[in-house]
Amino acid sequence: MHVVCRHSFHALAGYIKRKYREDTRHVGPVTFREFVQYIIDLADNDQPFNQHWKPMYKICQPCRIHYDFIGHTETMTEDSRYVLSRLGIDVDLFPHYNVHNSSDRVTEALAQLTKSEMRRLIEIYRPDFELFGYSVNI
Repeated sequence: MHVVCRHSFHALAGYIKRKYREDTRHVGPVTFREFVQYIIDLADNDQPFNQHWKPMYKICQPCRIHYDFIGHTETMTEDSRYVLSRLGIDVDLFPHYNVHNSSDRVTEALAQLTKSEMRRLIEIYRPDFELFGYSVNI
């Protein structure tokens, strides 16, 4: 799998569809479940994660770097305004972020997973949930 991670995302999508899709046509985008199966296989086989889906605690190293602030996508507008004001920057000079509530989409995506897949995914990302203040309910 090392070679696959070095290829383009297009090649990675093809790899994921060939490996995890039951439909032999392999058409359409990679589903969330197929992607999760790929992530679980990487973790179970001690393969490296791409920086885009690597657990954040491994990228940000919160045990080595003492952050003053951790923002969340859900509160991006408030978080941005807070940081800018702390830096003494006029917050009105920056755009307002329209972060839409995506909880319905998340619920739909997670409903595709088996309980086993959900448990394994949570296990992989548990440090992120704990460090960044998210609850885990299955």
